[in-house]
Amino acid sequence: RARATPVPAPVFLQAIGYMDSLQELWTTHGQGHVLDAADKLTPDDLETLRAQLLASDPQRLNEIFESSTGDASKHSGSRGTPIEPVASSGVRRQAEITEAQRSEWQAKGLEMIGRGALGVLLLAGGQGTRLGSSLPKGCYNVGLPSGKSLFQLQAERIARLQVLAGGTCRIRWYVMTSPATHADTVEFFEKHRYFGLESGQVVFFSQGTLPAFTPEGKVIMESEGKLAMAPDGNGGVYVALKKNGIFEDMEKHGVEALDCCSVDNILVRVADPVFAGYCSSNDIQCGARVVAKAYPEEKVGVFAQRAGKLHVVEYSELDPTEASSVDPCSGMLRYNWSNICLHYFEREWLKRVSNELVSGGLYHVAQKQIPSMGGRVDGVKLELFIFDTFPSADRWGLMEVNRSEEFSPVKNAPGTATDSPDTARAHVLKLHSSWVESAGGVVEVEEGVEISPLDSYAGEGLDWCKGRTFRGGTAHQASAR
Repeated sequence: RARATPVPAPVFLQAIGYMDSLQELWTTHGQGHVLDAADKLTPDDLETLRAQLLASDPQRLNEIFESSTGDASKHSGSRGTPIEPVASSGVRRQAEITEAQRSEWQAKGLEMIGRGALGVLLLAGGQGTRLGSSLPKGCYNVGLPSGKSLFQLQAERIARLQVLAGGTCRIRWYVMTSPATHADTVEFFEKHRYFGLESGQVVFFSQGTLPAFTPEGKVIMESEGKLAMAPDGNGGVYVALKKNGIFEDMEKHGVEALDCCSVDNILVRVADPVFAGYCSSNDIQCGARVVAKAYPEEKVGVFAQRAGKLHVVEYSELDPTEASSVDPCSGMLRYNWSNICLHYFEREWLKRVSNELVSGGLYHVAQKQIPSMGGRVDGVKLELFIFDTFPSADRWGLMEVNRSEEFSPVKNAPGTATDSPDTARAHVLKLHSSWVESAGGVVEVEEGVEISPLDSYAGEGLDWCKGRTFRGGTAHQASAR
């Protein structure tokens, strides 16, 4: 006689069963309070809580909290060693780069792109809240004549590079979102048909989150059925790369290195072949493009050395006297090279540091007011910074770039004097106007003109501008007279 097939229990009854083992696990590690109200929750809320708990390891959370908030001497490494300015040999100054070197490095970078060895890693987890938008920051339009978003500008620069590299390659574009922006980002790309790129070359993945803690190390509950979660910082990219199988994807497609940038830099030269060629030619594991500080008090992190290792020192950590001290030989600030989040990562080094962070990374501690089911409470958020891994690099190098050509962040609200959509738009139009004029064209309007990234990546290919006059807007052959 055939046996009847068991009828699966409803999902919420299954969840209750799973909760018994979760209760035991979390209680064993001193966090059993997260399930105190489980019997009061609706099936949907219970399932939400269960998913959060299954995605977290309470033992690992305790270890992270204790090691990161404990005695700094246990995990500071070389932090006790005095900082020093970056040695002159560690920075390639623009004035020192010959045209022959630049051409050699560019050829090497384009060769890497042509055979698929260079990918792009985009940090795109931020929302446009400060810009007055509820969408991901990459969706934002700063008001250029073309109306293009930050995402589209980067996509079209990638498309142009593919042409310059021979036209048959497809640059792998790894776009790191956050839980708050992931769905909207994917939808935006799909809506705009990936801005002319092939959908298969764009890989989306989300950075992770961590619970917020009380000062005593207890996980804070946002509500009876929800942990108070927060993104794990831009340094969470290392953990996310490993957990989302990005290294396997890189190996499958022959990607040997990543050019890393932030979504809010409107001038970024994505996958800059000159910089990539320089790093590859010098076997660099971790590299960065840098700009000179605008003034001593500029609130930017600066590159420094500790015991010969590369570090980034936040402006708040640098003594004002040190920040304003000048090198008598060069006449420049001793701590002169700003971190603008333009990095080069060699794949095998990236894999190693990611494994190290997953197995025992130390997090920065931020004391914050955390929303909880009992109101806002004092709490602790733990996060990683992308430069935390830099001291692990045995072979590193910095290259100076021109701020006016490669760095204009969009961070502040419209109308703000610095780092706003207004300043970013002005910087693009001024730069593109200089390209037109260098090619022999004339720009009649003071605000300048825009060049499509599909026409020029960095000022090349504009012979059609020679002898022509442009009256603003987007400059293309039909707009000239």
